[in-house]
Amino acid sequence: MWWEEAIGRNMDLPDGYDKVAVLIIKWADELDELKTAAEAKELEMLFQDRFHYLTRTVELNMRNKPHHQLDSHMSEFIRDHDGPHNLLIIYYTGHGVFREDTRVLELTATINPAAGKGFFKDARCNWNKVEQKLKDDEVEGDVLTILDTCYASNFVKSGKEESRKFELLSACPIDQTTASPGTHSFTRALIDTLQKLHNEYGERPFSTFRLVQLINIDSRRADTPAHLWSREHNEQHILLAPLKPDHRAGSGGRAVYRPSPKGFLVLRFGLRDVSLNKEQIEFMTKTLARAFNNKAMVGLRRVEWLDIKPAPPITHFERVALVMFVMTKWKGLVSSRREERESQRLLEEAAFPESMDLDSTASSQKRRHEGIDESPEAKRRFLDASQAPSPPISDSSRVGYDL
Repeated sequence: MWWEEAIGRNMDLPDGYDKVAVLIIKWADELDELKTAAEAKELEMLFQDRFHYLTRTVELNMRNKPHHQLDSHMSEFIRDHDGPHNLLIIYYTGHGVFREDTRVLELTATINPAAGKGFFKDARCNWNKVEQKLKDDEVEGDVLTILDTCYASNFVKSGKEESRKFELLSACPIDQTTASPGTHSFTRALIDTLQKLHNEYGERPFSTFRLVQLINIDSRRADTPAHLWSREHNEQHILLAPLKPDHRAGSGGRAVYRPSPKGFLVLRFGLRDVSLNKEQIEFMTKTLARAFNNKAMVGLRRVEWLDIKPAPPITHFERVALVMFVMTKWKGLVSSRREERESQRLLEEAAFPESMDLDSTASSQKRRHEGIDESPEAKRRFLDASQAPSPPISDSSRVGYDL
């Protein structure tokens, strides 16, 4: 969500859709058990007046098989409004039944068609088959399907890899039902939220992710949260924004030609974090905007966020290599510091050699003076007055003894 909005603000690229068309599907009033006409009409007028989208409402009846009617309406809708820079919105309101044995979602006029009588028993359509028309390779535009029906999430399954966007906004989770028209209905919350976002964003785009967020924090929908599903392998969300009034049908407005990309450059950035926050994404988009300031040089057409995934865990060999690398760097650092200290010592010795010689000479002279002072002291110890010297003995004193 943050990427699409930030890239739209910071990159000077053609943004928005050339055309947005809305197909509203409901049952004819005589078959419509839920009485959805009022909410469907209000939603249609909101798309027309506030967003300037092309709208068409079709009512399924029993003049012929409802499934054939829906199949025909969908084919015409795609034929008239598909395009590489267009958005197709398909909205259904009414009952829905999920067939566990066939994994099929049926759109029905009554809550229990099998127990119905007359026309009600056959008032049903196979949504899985109709949706395949929208997933066909020949369809170029982005697709948003909105199902305000029970079990709308049950038939969801993985799609194929696609560059275009295809999302399903379902009124309830898997195996859940949703409220009938009224204060607590999904369509009521959808209308109120679209109006709120239009007031908040003005002409700026907002994502379907943001739309679902606000629907789900509505206290009236606390027990039955809406779900947003990607029907193809594309992690981007559809952006909704009002079109210029001259995009209205019959106004004479013409979309600006935008050539489709002829190639896609795929880069992979190794990041410090597992995910990016809003501030980091804003920084990246601004940096990319500066990097691609001269878009004519490379012919930049589009910048898309495809996915972000955690890096795989490192292998045992990589872990050992990392430890060895750290040890080598540590040893190198220790050796470098030792060499720096030795170099500093040699520089200091080379810078002050005379001072060191003077100190050495002074030290030697001091030792010599100390040696001179010690000699008289030693002599004085031998001339101690407490012991008088013995008198000399003459030869004459020994004569008497010899006699």
